[in-house]
Amino acid sequence: MKRTVVLGAGFAGVAAKLLNPSALLIDSSSHFHFTPRYVEVVEGLHPNSASIPRTVDLEASVKEVRFKEKVVVTTAGEVRYDALIVALGFSQDLSKIRGAERYALKYETMDDVLRLREMASRARSVAIMGGGPLGIELAGALRGKRVYLIEGEERLLPFLREETSNYALKLLVNAGVEVMLKTTVDEVKEGELETSQGRLKVDLSVFAAGFAGPEVIRRLGLPNKRNRMLVDRTLQSVEVQDVYGAGDCATFKDGWIPQSAQVAQQSGEVAMRNAMGGEVQFSPKQRVVVFRVGREYFGEVNGRLVKGAIPGILKEFALGLAEAKVSRLNRVLSTSPNYRRGSSSVTP
Repeated sequence: MKRTVVLGAGFAGVAAKLLNPSALLIDSSSHFHFTPRYVEVVEGLHPNSASIPRTVDLEASVKEVRFKEKVVVTTAGEVRYDALIVALGFSQDLSKIRGAERYALKYETMDDVLRLREMASRARSVAIMGGGPLGIELAGALRGKRVYLIEGEERLLPFLREETSNYALKLLVNAGVEVMLKTTVDEVKEGELETSQGRLKVDLSVFAAGFAGPEVIRRLGLPNKRNRMLVDRTLQSVEVQDVYGAGDCATFKDGWIPQSAQVAQQSGEVAMRNAMGGEVQFSPKQRVVVFRVGREYFGEVNGRLVKGAIPGILKEFALGLAEAKVSRLNRVLSTSPNYRRGSSSVTP
């Protein structure tokens, strides 16, 4: 029987595993992190609400992959595969802005989120770099502070309709956020930023942009764009046969795959179908996108602006489904013959 190995048990990896329970799921963490709830943790939600226990077949980190031999080398030993799905999530690249790596907070892990919450509690002014989904939600979450939201494009959420962007801007301005459009950050220093519009003195700088793939993608030697492995329309690596990419760590060679939980789950399922012998063409669909500024929910459903109670209900429903999938994964793995937590022997 063909053996499929899945690296990473986030939204994409869980979706892939549930489609093929006999696959071997590897991840270094014992918890599933609901990244869409991280902003709520910044606001004061208990961290456990955004991080729930999750079982995997093998709890280990990836050290290298010998593609010619079809062997994954982990901290717990070597694993052989016939097909490999790489679903290792995202990272933030702060290197493009001088001083950002030293003086700006990032937003990758729960530790990052808790550090941001602690430091924000003592700050009177905060600069947020990036007017995408994370930037606008963080700006709305940091109520009671002087907040600057800096975006290099002409509008917020530039990948959505202008009507939606304008509504987000209206909510933020009404909340007292100072939105700086068509503004770039040249350098981050301790207590200040150098921008294209001049110097800005702040207590705290937060980087809410620069989302890329994890550094391990480059280290594995896979062709990539900003550490996102390059894949064809079947999600197979453009150079390495029987290796597929899913979730935030993969993108098309001749296009772009959105980095979102919704698309990650779609890609995880397609990658698994193709790893099992299919030839499904992947077409990412973001039918519903929902954001929250303060207590106001809004977003787009099939390209149309929605606001009020409906988008909030849709978001909670989607997160509930994701949590149910993790619970189902735990049940599946409780009887899995693959389960080898911490095993250090070579998988035959």
